[in-house]
Amino acid sequence: MTTTTDAVSGAGRAAQGPRVAWADAAKGLAIALVVLTHATIFLGEAGHGSPLWRDLNKLLTGVRMPLFFTVSGLLAASVASRPWREVLRRRVVPSAWLFVLWLLLTTAFFTAGVWVEAGQPAGPAEFALALVRPHTELWYLYALAVFAVVARLLRPVPPPAQLAAAAVLSVTTSAGLTATGSWAWDNMAAYLVFFLAGAHGRRVLPRVVEGVGVLGTALLLVTFTLLAAAVSLLDLHLVPGLPLLRGALGVLGASAACALLVRRWPRTPLRALGRATLPVYLTHVLFIALLTTALELLVPETLPRAVRLLLPVAVTVLVVLAGVAVRRVLARVPGLLAPPDALVPSGR
Repeated sequence: MTTTTDAVSGAGRAAQGPRVAWADAAKGLAIALVVLTHATIFLGEAGHGSPLWRDLNKLLTGVRMPLFFTVSGLLAASVASRPWREVLRRRVVPSAWLFVLWLLLTTAFFTAGVWVEAGQPAGPAEFALALVRPHTELWYLYALAVFAVVARLLRPVPPPAQLAAAAVLSVTTSAGLTATGSWAWDNMAAYLVFFLAGAHGRRVLPRVVEGVGVLGTALLLVTFTLLAAAVSLLDLHLVPGLPLLRGALGVLGASAACALLVRRWPRTPLRALGRATLPVYLTHVLFIALLTTALELLVPETLPRAVRLLLPVAVTVLVVLAGVAVRRVLARVPGLLAPPDALVPSGR
């Protein structure tokens, strides 16, 4: 069974099997899109934004986190069948530990004044609030802990009923009918269905994804793009069911594309990135803030349009490489990538 950090990094045993080889590439694609989104946000607030990338990131909303949670569910497929002690020590505790620790580190970083915009936590009050109502990019770890508990609680419920209930919750939340007032909690309600779909589809999903083929993949991607563009341009975000349909098409299309990519290019960098998503995820906002701050100091005036078009991609590449590069350094410091052994004792 993979640990929570395996589920985030894609380094679990399940991801190494040939039937889910595309899961690593899908993880890599998802984290790259997450970094790109935050790079676009930070650069925009620094006055170096690009309307094109802002609009593209809106379109990619339908694939970014749905794909992340679907693959996370796939890699955590056995969570519901384990005893509570196992769920807590292998899923809940690691996610909760990383969330609290890195929230503390992030809060200290932004409290120091390196960057205080983009809704980042600054000060003890913001830190305390984020423990209950997460409002930083670390909310994904919070969601993984919650989803592990939910999946275990739903164990007696047949998977089709779980997926149906989660789909209804996703539809009503996305339409604003059951909104909580917290964007992170609303996102968790909207994306739970994708996590459960990955967990319960561990046998079916790989066969479907790998059997789509080139034409099927192209059709899925075109359909997703048209629907995502319509939702964004016509402001159809609150139309019941459309965000869920968009996410389902995005996940299937992106997964099928990753399956084709891995089949033709087994050593694709996306697959390698998918095995190292944890350090990238934990550090990417810090690196983006540092690069953006340096850019503001060195280039206070607005950059040419062509440069602003390339800048989000350049920052994304640099931040991803930096996150992968510090992986070994972080691994040498106890607690930074996994909780101390005292919190996750071995045995049942």
